[in-house]
Amino acid sequence: MGAKVPTRDEVAQAAVWLGWHGVRVRVPTRLLATRLGVRGGARPLAVLGLLAVFFLAGTAGALGYQCLQYLPGVRGVEMTESKLAYFLLFAIQGAIWSALRQRDRKAAAALGARALDRPRQPWHALRNGWYFASVVVTFAGGAALGATMFFTTGYRTYAWSWLGLLAMGAVVFAVIFTGVVRRPVIAEDEPSLAVDAVLRFEDLSLTLPAIYAFPVLTDLVTTHRQPPGFAPWLAGYAALAVALQAVGAIIHRRRRPALSDGDYGVPSPDPLFAPQTAVNWSPPETPR
Repeated sequence: MGAKVPTRDEVAQAAVWLGWHGVRVRVPTRLLATRLGVRGGARPLAVLGLLAVFFLAGTAGALGYQCLQYLPGVRGVEMTESKLAYFLLFAIQGAIWSALRQRDRKAAAALGARALDRPRQPWHALRNGWYFASVVVTFAGGAALGATMFFTTGYRTYAWSWLGLLAMGAVVFAVIFTGVVRRPVIAEDEPSLAVDAVLRFEDLSLTLPAIYAFPVLTDLVTTHRQPPGFAPWLAGYAALAVALQAVGAIIHRRRRPALSDGDYGVPSPDPLFAPQTAVNWSPPETPR
């Protein structure tokens, strides 16, 4: 039998998350504890287990990608050394996103017909122009830079090996971004509706497009496998993407939705012994 959801630690983490957002409760409602217990920096066993699995998959993926050097016409000594960094980023994002998605599905299934029928926030309202500019620079700008290296230099292996990683990063970004903006509203009342709006706004922070412009700098400080004369271009490309994302993040924090007044949970002198609440656990058995 699997562990109950939410666990004691997850309920405590949910209360911490609400406290950070200006709402103080000892025991959040079951819906909120289920969704918030794996957010806000929490590392329950569910997240740690997924991280281990995804790290193993990411390491295997990096090794498999390196095996492309044995294909005919491929110069293995030119392949970018940033592949491990890319696959580790895929693993971290994939593990965290999977944990959030699993808990949101559990919460939605538990609500059933009690779920409020409300429209989602439009995708363009969740981020600002600086953020989308960083997306364009990271993926479209990176593709243009890689294509330039491929067609104007003899370092074709380096160019396509980096572009392949960048393309995979674009897929991971697109999956998470569309998953957040297209996620149905998961709420049973006005307080949980306010939390849903904040979570949709905050969960997009997991996308971080500019992080996929950064690993290519590995080649600039280690093997120097990039084509001659392209080091300043690669450094400038990464710096511009990160700068745009940083500015967007600063502005984004000022636009974060606030939680409204309402009932987010039931106060209790001891959150471990609150059977009258909707929290899904049982008190310890009395010793015989």
